[in-house]
Amino acid sequence: MSVEKIQFALRELFAAPLPEFYRRRIVFWKDPAGEFEDLLEELDLPGVKRLRLTENGRFAAKMLLSHEDLDSDYLVYNPFTDPPQEDWLRDVALYSEEFRADLTSLRMAELSIADSPVMRKTVRLYKRFLDSQDRRKKLRAIGRDYQKPLDLHLDILSVLAGCPGEDFRRVLIALLSAGTEKEENPVLQSIEKLGSPAAFWQMAERYTGFQDGGERPLADLCAHILLTALSRTAPSSSLAGLERFLSGAGKDYCHSLTAAWLAGEDSAGLWDLCRELEDTLNLPARFAKMEPEDLPAAGLFPAAHRLLLGRLFDRIARGAAKAEPLLAAAGFGRTSGWYPRFRHEYDCLWAAGRMWEFCQQQRKGFHFAKVREVWRFYTQTGWQVDTFYRCFRRSFVRALQDGDPRLEDALKQAAEAVEGLYQNWFLAGLTQSWTDAAAGEWAKLGYLADLPRQRRFYEHYVQPVTKRGSRAFVIISDALRYEVAVQLRDAITRETRDTASLEAVQGIFPTVTRFGMAALLPGQLLTADDRLEVLVDGLPTRSTPEREAVLQKHNPKSAALRCDSLLPMKRPQRRELVSGKEVVYLYHNTIDAIGDKPATESKVFEACEDAVRELLAIYRMVAGDFQATDIFITADHGFLYTARPLAQGEKVGKELVDGTVRESGRRYIIAGPGAVSARLLPIRLEDNSYSGFTPRNASRIRIPGGGEHYVHGGTTLQEMAVPVLVCKHQRGKGSREAENARLVILSETRRIANMAFRVDFYQRQPVGDKVRPCTYTLYFEDEEGKEISDRQQIIADREGESATQREFYARFRLHPGPYDRQKTYRLVVTNGIDLPEKTDYVIDVAFGDDFGFDL
Repeated sequence: MSVEKIQFALRELFAAPLPEFYRRRIVFWKDPAGEFEDLLEELDLPGVKRLRLTENGRFAAKMLLSHEDLDSDYLVYNPFTDPPQEDWLRDVALYSEEFRADLTSLRMAELSIADSPVMRKTVRLYKRFLDSQDRRKKLRAIGRDYQKPLDLHLDILSVLAGCPGEDFRRVLIALLSAGTEKEENPVLQSIEKLGSPAAFWQMAERYTGFQDGGERPLADLCAHILLTALSRTAPSSSLAGLERFLSGAGKDYCHSLTAAWLAGEDSAGLWDLCRELEDTLNLPARFAKMEPEDLPAAGLFPAAHRLLLGRLFDRIARGAAKAEPLLAAAGFGRTSGWYPRFRHEYDCLWAAGRMWEFCQQQRKGFHFAKVREVWRFYTQTGWQVDTFYRCFRRSFVRALQDGDPRLEDALKQAAEAVEGLYQNWFLAGLTQSWTDAAAGEWAKLGYLADLPRQRRFYEHYVQPVTKRGSRAFVIISDALRYEVAVQLRDAITRETRDTASLEAVQGIFPTVTRFGMAALLPGQLLTADDRLEVLVDGLPTRSTPEREAVLQKHNPKSAALRCDSLLPMKRPQRRELVSGKEVVYLYHNTIDAIGDKPATESKVFEACEDAVRELLAIYRMVAGDFQATDIFITADHGFLYTARPLAQGEKVGKELVDGTVRESGRRYIIAGPGAVSARLLPIRLEDNSYSGFTPRNASRIRIPGGGEHYVHGGTTLQEMAVPVLVCKHQRGKGSREAENARLVILSETRRIANMAFRVDFYQRQPVGDKVRPCTYTLYFEDEEGKEISDRQQIIADREGESATQREFYARFRLHPGPYDRQKTYRLVVTNGIDLPEKTDYVIDVAFGDDFGFDL
């Protein structure tokens, strides 16, 4: 720095206003290197006296400044590095000001670096780094005051790696994500050019245990970190022969590093490195020797997930599966960092596990003597199997499209077993029991006298509403199956303030659109003309205007509208259409529109998901735009879907009917009067001019053309149990809002005495009604909000009424570092939506600072 610049800086300093109660200014000029000693006398500082300290003249300087001259401004030049043990000027220096003229001092002042010899040495080490204003700006942005070299080393490495400071794990993640070739790794090149490679490798050694880093390839550092992390959870026998890559001292740190990496946005780099290491060291062969239940311990590596899924799919295919291992593995997968990579396979595993769980609970089969018993079983619990099967098939299709191709064969074999369980055990057994109980009444009456009838829908649900002066809105979704309506009910109760109860009515035979739509209308007599068009009291019912005419015959203030034409309208137009109406029927068609076409029938389960979203939107429109209070959601019929095609021998032909066949579908036959069949189930029709028949099980009738997976028209519970959702819109008051299932800490102690520990939780409310499942992320933080532990996940989705059925636990490990028992630390429980819940903890562990740093 030139004499002019120094002189200008000192003049400004002495010209500045004095602090309150001060009558003069004393400035200590520290120049431990003695760089500016010769310039002292050249300075032109009017009114400022100069005082040069000598080794033995401190007492004399003390006398001068504190007793002999109390009015003059002084520039005290101090060329010494450290003050003596008995420093006579210490009190004077404390109330005086300090000036440094060297570049190192300016940099230290700019970056809030403590002025000590060891920190000066560290700053000089990074001269090239600090020459850049942009890099200094990034370092300042970290916002730390630097008292120790370790902190400065760490944050400079962080700037060079392009990541936040205060965490060496992020530096290592950035470095390894940039590749394992040293010459092509931009992060390592920046450290070698602008930083301190020695500092980096010393940190890597002390934290992870990796030695001789500067001499070994980066691939070795990667292998060391990944395998050392693995050694914390996997059996030691699985890593025999790989001891050169392991470090007992760095085990916890490497595990916390990989956990943070796996949970971060840059996990793609970890995936590639894990895959590369698997191939290099043949890790899949080692994992293959582990039992499936032990494979989650190796979950850092994709190969472990692949082996776990493959083995459990194999168990399913061989008929050796049990529910608990399947569900445990699915639970592990859903909380794993690699879940997005294996999402569809784990979802298949979960659905299959739930099916096997139901099978184990119902292992005695389906032995119901009465119609009402079968009906109650299906509408209360049996529908779940249809849902689990639907979830499996949906995830199976997605896995074949976007999943791991190496699991495809095993998954297909498992799918065959799932199909067998659904068709041969559930459908066959339940349908046989249902048919045996109902056959007599169907042949005699055409319906089941003990069960509510779809044919009475209008008088049972709509008329009571209009009689009390309210308006009734009926949303009819074509082929909305009972189990899909359960999902819709849950969506309405969780996402609105409204109440929704689900009931079921027996659909009219045949369970096809034109009969089911007519059955929902008012009227005394349902007949069919020569073309088998359905009439209500002599009026046609195929089109929406025709059904509106039937509604208006019974209540002139009625309307029938199609949702696909209503939704694009603006709110005033929609309101105008229903203004003054007491009964409004709204028709929706998503499921049947997809399922009834051979080209798209395989997408019907996707259509079910779409239908739930659409119906929820329609419900909100009706409740909001039309200010409706009484809303009903129902269907014309359900449907039957099986993925495995039936062999020709499993189908029946219409030639089994002795008489004139007027119409034949996959699941029903309508014949002339007097027709009979020895093998088909006879169903009496309301119009005695015709006879009805259906297979006694879930088989199909042979007819030309495709489309035999998605069918309806018969009498299985899946086709005939028609849902009726009875909804009450609260208009902004009444019931409470839907809420997430909450986690409560069960462990009583709030003191942590070990680096690794467990915390127990329970889910306060069972999922259902107004409580939705929720995924929570859990971790510990310090008083500044910095994370100090690995992250864990808990999926609060338990439905059990008993609190013990809703218990969870999470295992945490603190990051290496010092912890102060006098400080407060917090357990954070967050779902990313609600305000995080924080619970205070005391950490009392015998663990010192990370390590001594000698650069």
